[in-house]
Amino acid sequence: MPDDARGVLWRGLRVAVLVAGAVMVAATLFAILLHYVPFTRPTLIALTSGVPFFLGTAVVSIVIFAGLKQWIATGVAAVVAAVLVQTQVPLFVGTDAPDGPTITVVSVNLLKGNGDLSAVEKLVRDSGADILSLQEVTTEWLDKARVSAIAQRLPFELSEVVPFAAASGSALFSRTPLRGHDTIEGTAFKNLRAVTDLPGARAAKVLTIHPAAPTGDARDWVEDTDTITDYLHKLGDGPVIAAGDYNATWDQARFRRILRDGYSDAGEQAGSGYLPTYPTNGRLGNRPVVGIDHVIVRGFVATSVRTHFISGSDHRAVVATLVAD
Repeated sequence: MPDDARGVLWRGLRVAVLVAGAVMVAATLFAILLHYVPFTRPTLIALTSGVPFFLGTAVVSIVIFAGLKQWIATGVAAVVAAVLVQTQVPLFVGTDAPDGPTITVVSVNLLKGNGDLSAVEKLVRDSGADILSLQEVTTEWLDKARVSAIAQRLPFELSEVVPFAAASGSALFSRTPLRGHDTIEGTAFKNLRAVTDLPGARAAKVLTIHPAAPTGDARDWVEDTDTITDYLHKLGDGPVIAAGDYNATWDQARFRRILRDGYSDAGEQAGSGYLPTYPTNGRLGNRPVVGIDHVIVRGFVATSVRTHFISGSDHRAVVATLVAD
């Protein structure tokens, strides 16, 4: 190839790589926007769930510009990347927990009652669960649970199911007596609340949470999430545990509106990092990609949060170990 042709080819390739780097910086800026703006369009909501994956794009853009010795562009790319990294840092920096007895909370979405009962039994037993929050529970699943090891460990129950609407049912099982039952009105699924006395936290309010999914025009998800947020912030003083399938990731600004006035995500408190929980029902080899299941607390500090595979479900279960603060 003649030198002139080789030079043209190299210049063209260089321009193409620079354009690719610029596009990656723009994509990183878009990810930052997704993190901070409470979008309501389903497509943008879905893209927000993928914000952590833009970190790779951010790094590649820095490598491109540095490799081509474009130092100003490298600096811009590095600053933009640092802003995106900062949105994820809270998930990896834990909070010091006080000394005291531990409380274990388990949350499981059962995929319309298809979650394997024996797997949930084993998880309750092995984790030493004190509270079990169930979403998408059915009458048939509850009937079996009531004569299982779950009920032996957690004999107190609050549940509400809707015939022919298997995704709507929810339940709470507890080691300690439940009282003061309530339902969050105006939500697509059943969101239940009770009061119980836990070690170091008398009259703790415990909830199972499940807003509508952000499908269709996502209006139900927006309304449910806002309703749940308002409800939690009107509960008054005292400790709270709200565990469930929030159908929202850490990067959803609407979800993070919950995390004020003393409320925290247990995973953030424990510094557990990125904990994907969905989907696990055969897609992507049962490897979840987004974290939409959470334990939200007030008056507690989480010492650990981990996830467990439950066959038959499309969510991993979440297990949070808490200490009253």
